Amino acid sequence: MDNKISVVEGIGAVEYRKSTKAKCLRITVHNERGVVVSVPKRLSFSEAETFVQSRVQWIEKSLQKLNSQKQEQTIYNGTNGFSTKFRVMNLIPDDRKNLRLKISEKHFDIYYPRDINVENEEIQSIIRKFIEHVWKVEAHEYLPERLSYWTQVYGLKYKSLTIKNTHSFWGKCGGDNSIILSLHLMHLPNHLIDYVILHELCHTVHKNHQKEFWQFLDKYTSGKAKILAKEMKNYSTRVY
Repeated sequence: MDNKISVVEGIGAVEYRKSTKAKCLRITVHNERGVVVSVPKRLSFSEAETFVQSRVQWIEKSLQKLNSQKQEQTIYNGTNGFSTKFRVMNLIPDDRKNLRLKISEKHFDIYYPRDINVENEEIQSIIRKFIEHVWKVEAHEYLPERLSYWTQVYGLKYKSLTIKNTHSFWGKCGGDNSIILSLHLMHLPNHLIDYVILHELCHTVHKNHQKEFWQFLDKYTSGKAKILAKEMKNYSTRVY
């Protein structure tokens, strides 16, 4: 048996999954799947359950945080309006049973079954995934162009650009000057997108956040590096 589900007091159902890739026990709290424990093949479910018991308080806090985030999520019903940076969303009831996404130059249309309430949690989850896909499309349209623009303006060089669906950081510059940008930059105002890009480009010269780095970044942000860094704290990769 590779999977097991048990109920833990104060938490509810916990799913244990045997994994050949897992090197250690790992607990993940998912938005839809709940609490999932990755269990290395060499360990027993009993050992995994003991581990979960030792982490009950952390799991409870994680679940509370997740529930709080759910309550803050926007409900997309077609009446409150929603736009990405370049496109307006249209929610369209449809006779087909599956949800569909159609992207055009200025709009993206989401077709959903007309016999299901659009505010249904499963429908909302799929809508969010479609929005994320549109952000990805727009990130590939916009971010390489902005990165190229700033490299030409200031002569800073990088090795490569990768755009990822990451929630843990806005941008990252590797030791080899390869740059990773989060597609969730598309949530931000344009001046903060440029700030993140310039921040990572400056890391091609200074690999840390010591005084020299901030002085260097100030040269390219009109002396506003720390002000812009503070403004970034008003935004989250997890807010729709």
